[in-house]
Amino acid sequence: MIQSMTGYGKTVVLYKGKKINVEIKSLNSKQLDLTTRIAPLYREKEMEIRQLIAEQLQRGKVEFAIWIEKEAATEAAPVNTALMENYLSQLQAFAAGHNMQNTDWMQILVRMPDVLTKTEVEVLDEEEWKAARQGVGEAIQHLVDFRTQEGAALEAKIGRASCRERV
Repeated sequence: MIQSMTGYGKTVVLYKGKKINVEIKSLNSKQLDLTTRIAPLYREKEMEIRQLIAEQLQRGKVEFAIWIEKEAATEAAPVNTALMENYLSQLQAFAAGHNMQNTDWMQILVRMPDVLTKTEVEVLDEEEWKAARQGVGEAIQHLVDFRTQEGAALEAKIGRASCRERV
């Protein structure tokens, strides 16, 4: 069966409030030319991802991307209230020492460094990687299916053209 060199595959995996998006596309190339864009959480798995792709696709200029979309509620940076209180007491002491009038402290406080900073570091757990890896495999399979369909259409077109030449 002839397989086209061009193709596209995409999968979305839902995992604990995250949408793990996996996209892969290929164009003509004599050998496998793979470029990747991998979300920071999955970078430690880049070699495994490359191996999964190379096992299924021997040729083609392949672009692979995996990224995460999170629910807005989980993405919002928490307010560091202890730091805000510290800033407020320092600002109020400064204002009192310099005969400054009361001001809208909230507008000032939310602009202070690290008040609205997300400091947690995400660690990839095995369960999430299993879900993401399944998404990678599905996207690759969608690409292979696409290439196979394109190849069949190409084969049919070539077959019709060769039949016309014989007549």
